[in-house]
Amino acid sequence: MQYFIMTVVMLASHLSLLPTAQATPAEEAKFFYRKACGPADEELSSGVQFIRYIYKTALSRSGYGMDAAEKQIVFNELLKLGKQGDIHALAMAAVLPHVDPEFSEGIDVSPIKPWLIRHMGEAEGHWLLGVFYLHWLSGFPPVSHAPVYVNAPKHFRKSALAGNRKSMMFISEYSSKGDDFTPLPGQEIKNPMPDYIAKGEREKWYWVVRAAELGDAWANYFAGLQYAEERPGRPIEEASRMTVYYWDRSARRGDSNTCAWLALLFEDGEEYGLETALNVEQDCKKSMFYGMLRTRLRTQGEYITDRKVSNDGADAEFFARKFLNGLPRKNFPPCMTQSQYEAALKESKIAYDEFKARQAEEKAAQQALYDKAREALPELRAELAAVGVNVGDGQ
Repeated sequence: MQYFIMTVVMLASHLSLLPTAQATPAEEAKFFYRKACGPADEELSSGVQFIRYIYKTALSRSGYGMDAAEKQIVFNELLKLGKQGDIHALAMAAVLPHVDPEFSEGIDVSPIKPWLIRHMGEAEGHWLLGVFYLHWLSGFPPVSHAPVYVNAPKHFRKSALAGNRKSMMFISEYSSKGDDFTPLPGQEIKNPMPDYIAKGEREKWYWVVRAAELGDAWANYFAGLQYAEERPGRPIEEASRMTVYYWDRSARRGDSNTCAWLALLFEDGEEYGLETALNVEQDCKKSMFYGMLRTRLRTQGEYITDRKVSNDGADAEFFARKFLNGLPRKNFPPCMTQSQYEAALKESKIAYDEFKARQAEEKAAQQALYDKAREALPELRAELAAVGVNVGDGQ
């Protein structure tokens, strides 16, 4: 029963990330924003968060949303933040005129977009612009969403073609070439999806696998899921091997839900769900490793087994006792030694530390890119001044 409950919980957790057929624009925004790896709220400056908030609510003099005059006051503040070095504010200012022209009426911000792309690069610059289009899908009062659906995919596609994995999962949903698709030279993938998965949608699955090979955790989970699903002509041994390959990469790149799937899979050596079928060799030490890694990912690297602090750690220790001692009443013999338990504990710490090191390295590289772009802000201020925009100068 516990196995069944955990399976349902994990499935519900991942499925909750998918938009329903009746999804509202706000729900779609949340889904696609995650697909595009949009910055978390804590990564945005308080000024950008505030501007977003007052647009989503009726926080205005009238109480019924901002009028044109209020929007322009807000937009001027946004420009000030951007010209002072807030890259996210610049990206938001660049897309707002296309989403709600009342914000920038009489203000020419056309130099911002090419400046971002020039100094952030095609990969990051177009990703930023795409992300901030998504920010405005859930606006209140409702705005026209057509500019978002038209422009966001264009920017994400250019970003993906420039090698940014953060854009690839989004653009996989906007792939129209089907099997008539050839990757650019140097952008081929090592493990193209087999025909029983990709036939008719080869471009879509190219982007998923490309993002997975570049290290995107969700892309690795999603690629593995395609192999896990029962399909005509699917060889279960190959499919099981590829599922484990991708899900292991997903787990080691920080997806704690995928850790739970793998812990359950290796506990029994098989998994037969409503639409999935997998068969691997039972390995209780691997199951323990993934359970411990899941706990560390959810407790800042610690392996905490006190249920008052961590349900995940307590659950992992329940399985540890089962693997070490067996369950005679259920004909489950011991399947792990104490030394294997200690090895799994050590390996889970190593895997967590490697994940955090990769994460820190990526953040440092992004920060360096942003800092380098900020050095070119005088150029942007001059270009804006040339078209009559002097907001924020001298501050």
